[in-house]
Order: sequence, then structure tokens, then C-alpha cells
Amino acid sequence: MHSPKRYPLSVSLFHWLLAAAILGNLAIGWMLDDAMELMALHKSLGALVLLLAVARLVNKLRSRKRLPASVNEAGTASYLGEKAVHGLLYVAMFAIPLLGWLKTNAAGHAVSVFGLVNLPTLMSRNADWSETLGDWHAMVAYGLAALVAAHVCAAVAHQLLHNESVLGRILPSLRR
Repeated sequence: MHSPKRYPLSVSLFHWLLAAAILGNLAIGWMLDDAMELMALHKSLGALVLLLAVARLVNKLRSRKRLPASVNEAGTASYLGEKAVHGLLYVAMFAIPLLGWLKTNAAGHAVSVFGLVNLPTLMSRNADWSETLGDWHAMVAYGLAALVAAHVCAAVAHQLLHNESVLGRILPSLRR
């Protein structure tokens, strides 16, 4: 079977929606020390990231036979690095919002999504766990930032060093 050269539009759209939500929420998260009034927005965007991550994973599994092959040769260090970074990106997309949700509940608060609905309470109030979960939430977020940087650097390297337009494959296009 011939591998397509571009990602399906749905995969591309989920990629960029999640990228925008994640990058925006990372920026907001880093501003919270100086602007706690952003906390409600941070929590709402975190819930949105979790929802989009679930939808993206379901869509990717549904579309898996229409995904382009890796530009890296199977079994090479580049291929294994690509798979590791992509896998860890998915883990972080789920772990960070879940850790934030648990931290918020352990602090004795509900997670409100844009003031429209409260997410269910996953754990009871526990100040020690709230602090620990908050630390984990922050550590994984810093790890995510490093993974995003590696992901972007790899795309740039493919373009500059190998003349492979991996960015062109994931950009949304209505022409297929």
C-alpha cells in the first residue's frame, strides 16, 4: 500500500488545536505567580486540553491507516527518538490536566470549565496531596515544554538538514 504524503485534515486540525491550547496554557501557567486571576482560565484550558487529547487519540486511532509513514528509517536512533517523543507528548497531554484536576480537588476546590460546568471531584481535600500533585503537575509541564522544543527542533532539522518538509505534511490543507 502506498503511504500518503500528508496527514488527514482531522489529524492536522487536532494537532494544531492542541498545540495552541497547550502552548497558551503553558504560558498562562508560568504567569500564575504574578497573575492569580488567570487561574480559572488556566483550569478551563487544562480541561479543554484533556478533552482535545482524548478526541485526538480516538481520531488518530480511527485514521491510523491513512497516516503517512515516518520520514525516519525504522530502527534508527532518529526513528526511536521520534516514537519516544511522540509517546511522551501523549502521556504529558493526559497527565498534566489530570494532575491539575487532582491537585485542585485535593486543595478543596472544584474544577470549573469556563464557568459552565464543574468537573466531578476525583479526590477529597488533602493539603499534603495537593502540594505533591501541584509539584508533579509543574514538573511534567516543564517536561512537556522540553518535549515540544525537541519536537519543533526535529521538524526544523528535517527541513534544513534533510530537505524534508515534515511541517508541510501536518499543516491543514483542504486540497487532498
